Amino acid sequence: MAIDQKQIDNLIQTANIVDIIGQYVDIQKKGRNYLAVCPFHDDSDPSLNISPDKKIFKCFVCGTGGNVISFVQEFKNINFFEALSIVSKEANFRIDGLNDFSSKPKHTTEQEKLYEINKKATMFFNGMIATNFAKRAKEYLANRNITKKEITKFQIGYCPKEAELYEYLLKNNFEQKDILNSGLIYSKGVNYKCFFEGRIIFPITDEDGNVIGFSGRAFNEGDTPKYKNSSENLVFKKSHLAYNFFNVKNQLRIKNEVLILEGFMDVISLERIGIKNSIAIMGTSFTDYHIKLISKYTKNFKLFLDGDKAGVNATIKTAKFLMDRKINVSIILNETGKDPDELVVSGKINEINNMIDNAKHPIDFVIEYFSKELSLNDSSKTTEFIKNVVDMINHESNSILREASLVKLAVITKIDKNILSEQVKLANPIDKNLNRQIEYENNGFNINYENEIPMFQPEIPDVSEGYLFKEYWEAAKNNDEEIIYIKKKWKEAKIGKRLAEASLIKVLLKNDDHLELINQNIQYFDNPRVKMIALLLIEKYKNNNNNEDIDFQTFADEVLKVSKEIYETFYDIKNILFLDVIKNYSQKSIDDMFCQIKIYSIYTEMCNIDDKMRNTNDLSMKKILAENKESFQKQLLELINKNRG
Repeated sequence: MAIDQKQIDNLIQTANIVDIIGQYVDIQKKGRNYLAVCPFHDDSDPSLNISPDKKIFKCFVCGTGGNVISFVQEFKNINFFEALSIVSKEANFRIDGLNDFSSKPKHTTEQEKLYEINKKATMFFNGMIATNFAKRAKEYLANRNITKKEITKFQIGYCPKEAELYEYLLKNNFEQKDILNSGLIYSKGVNYKCFFEGRIIFPITDEDGNVIGFSGRAFNEGDTPKYKNSSENLVFKKSHLAYNFFNVKNQLRIKNEVLILEGFMDVISLERIGIKNSIAIMGTSFTDYHIKLISKYTKNFKLFLDGDKAGVNATIKTAKFLMDRKINVSIILNETGKDPDELVVSGKINEINNMIDNAKHPIDFVIEYFSKELSLNDSSKTTEFIKNVVDMINHESNSILREASLVKLAVITKIDKNILSEQVKLANPIDKNLNRQIEYENNGFNINYENEIPMFQPEIPDVSEGYLFKEYWEAAKNNDEEIIYIKKKWKEAKIGKRLAEASLIKVLLKNDDHLELINQNIQYFDNPRVKMIALLLIEKYKNNNNNEDIDFQTFADEVLKVSKEIYETFYDIKNILFLDVIKNYSQKSIDDMFCQIKIYSIYTEMCNIDDKMRNTNDLSMKKILAENKESFQKQLLELINKNRG
């Protein structure tokens, strides 16, 4: 059953946008409107404006804006219908047919039971750390500089040998079989003991904040092993561990990067000095699960593992894994031999920030790290050095970076580049599991796309503010300012691109006056789902041989037969356009829309080049990248001049 757009419009007018947004951020009244610190960029002063009269929100710094549904969608990083469901429940407003688009229950009944048991156990452990039983445990934490505030935030607990966790869980109406399935309890004779007794407990949560398991830290002399983790069960999977992810996922989007650490003590220590975008994989290998999880919030990964040999080996292995999947990865060069927690404790705060800011591309990292043992007079060491560097180059799919790295390697080793090139094979392709393919065989369409972020509902961007690239030449006094400026313009262009694509669909819904012009430029659509909608509309006009308006609801029903995902995007577009005040479009306005999409594409390329330049110290590589960037700058100026004309 299709959803009536009129009901969605009524929901937007009925829902209290101030109350709902206030559940996610702190708001303050100012006149008739409300202000909040924007959760969609690194904001310090309240720049998010909420208008209860207009039923919209708008950030005047990053440009993010929309209605109550789009706020929930963007904040929680969920799809349109999930956000629609949340808002309708908050407003106690019925949307007919919404259940047809509701996601299946995320967890089974058995999994939910384990989550509840773990939640109660967390409360039990956290309560125990406040008792006299935990005196030595608290002394240990104090010696590690863990504060009471951190104990509360990270829900750190303690399990004394005298604790009766089993009885506590029974009294909370959990069944024995479920308690035993949790792995928290084991039988010892006629008694039931806690698996973590005598240890400091660190709860581990999933993306939604559910406690999936625990890690118990030994602190008494002679206790082994140092760490004991929960046994694998229905909810605890070692390949899925991402400590602190739930706490920082919104920061990952704001900072647009994640720091990958080894242990939870590293995470807590970095949090203490204001670094709030780190997670820990707790000694496990990085997996495709981690990539899919984190990539919903950022695709910029920085590896900050331990500085010892084992840590470096793990770092290199993880970097190769990420490069194979075309993740933008850099490595924090930690030559101290200490882990991040030890560096914080020793007061090396400036050094830590400098290391993070100067993270290196994996190829540069390998060259710098292994060159310490290089001796050109020792053939075996030279061969080993080349092997290590070439192995990393094999995982880089960017031909420019590969070529520049070979040039650098040839200079260092004094070996002809052509000989070194023979050692380099084609870079590994992206893991097919990371790509998604939608096939519409019945309609003759076949498109591929990688995990898109759901569209959100922006306000119409200010053209005079958003597209003036001449400001760039004044702002770019140094490379740092230039990079910041381009990132800012990329964000503005992204908002403009989304509105442009949505507006093109609106044009096609109105009539076929501009059908041929849009069809000629169809390849420039950035979002494959929006492109599919455009193709379906064009096909519909050609089959019907008329130029009458296409009814939104009727076409939505047809789209639903093709794909629920495309149907969702179609409603997403409709939701974006509630702010669109333009009634008629000229050929010039159509050209401008495609121009904006192209501008966004170029800014994306320039941002990628900036990231690569920042992560390499190789002058020859920087020169090649700078030349590419200059070429894009020229293309950009041509587009902007065309757009103004």
